[in-house]
Amino acid sequence: MPALEPAPPLLADLGPALEPESGAVLGAPGHLYSAPGPAPGEGSPPATLLEPQSASESPTPSSGTVKNQSLEEMPDITTFPPRLLAEQLTLTDAELFKKVELYECLGSIWGQRAKEGNEHVAPTVHATITHFNRLTNCVTTSCLGNHGMRARDRARVVEHWIKVARECLSLNNFSSVHAIVSALRSNPIHRLHKTWAAVSSKSTKHLKQLCKKDTAVKRDLLIKAGSFKVATQERNPQRAQMKLRRQNKGVVPFLGDFLTELHRLDTAIPDDLDGNSNKRRKEVRVLQEMQLLQVAAMNYRLRPLEKFVTYFPRMKQLSDKESYKLSCQLEPESQ
Repeated sequence: MPALEPAPPLLADLGPALEPESGAVLGAPGHLYSAPGPAPGEGSPPATLLEPQSASESPTPSSGTVKNQSLEEMPDITTFPPRLLAEQLTLTDAELFKKVELYECLGSIWGQRAKEGNEHVAPTVHATITHFNRLTNCVTTSCLGNHGMRARDRARVVEHWIKVARECLSLNNFSSVHAIVSALRSNPIHRLHKTWAAVSSKSTKHLKQLCKKDTAVKRDLLIKAGSFKVATQERNPQRAQMKLRRQNKGVVPFLGDFLTELHRLDTAIPDDLDGNSNKRRKEVRVLQEMQLLQVAAMNYRLRPLEKFVTYFPRMKQLSDKESYKLSCQLEPESQ
């Protein structure tokens, strides 16, 4: 039996980390949201706070042409079986989530990152979000492909990612599920009507199911489900962690849900004496939930595949404007 990894330290004393300093206002300019386009027959889900970036205007198609590349230069993600790809993504997500320093997620800490000179703030949270955004970007870029691909070729890539997302869901990797679904519902992909027409009805049905699951499995529901409910009801933190370790059930949540909740607490509750005490109590509860999920993330027993480890960082990525521009070139609005 493999040796168990050490559990994260107990939340016995968060000290100054819980002292409110300054928090970014949820929805303020300069914050990136996962605001995907609607799946077929569905409306758009609410946006989720992810990471600060420079505010940019909505991309518009240009008369220029995105530099065409040969098929050999484009990443062929379909060479990886869906289950294998899901396991490799889950391994990366779990390792990043386990390393997240909980105090970095506080609104008073994470909210400082947009200030000049604070780029170093919350490095473990930043690493997790960087991977999430990279995966979303890679899904979008691989589905677009290039001018040498036909609509049915792009449809096969879309179907492949839907299969990967389903495998991620079976592994309780809600972070990658959200990243893949967000990419498939983004404007550059959602507007490709010819591509979606070539996607099988079975895959379209599976995507709709994934969208519903992705919307439903949020922080509060995840914590209240199954073994996690039992653990959160345990008053002794050590016994709660042991119960989760015995479950042998791994899980990786979408970190953005917790960041959003902690930002909400930091901005919604006043910093007067009574409000500060109430804020600290609620923040500690959220961090304790995260800590239990970090323990659950230790239950995965997956091995890295060298081919994927070297391949994924090299996958081509397009900026948001480049993706939308290429999408409009592949399927102009007039068509």
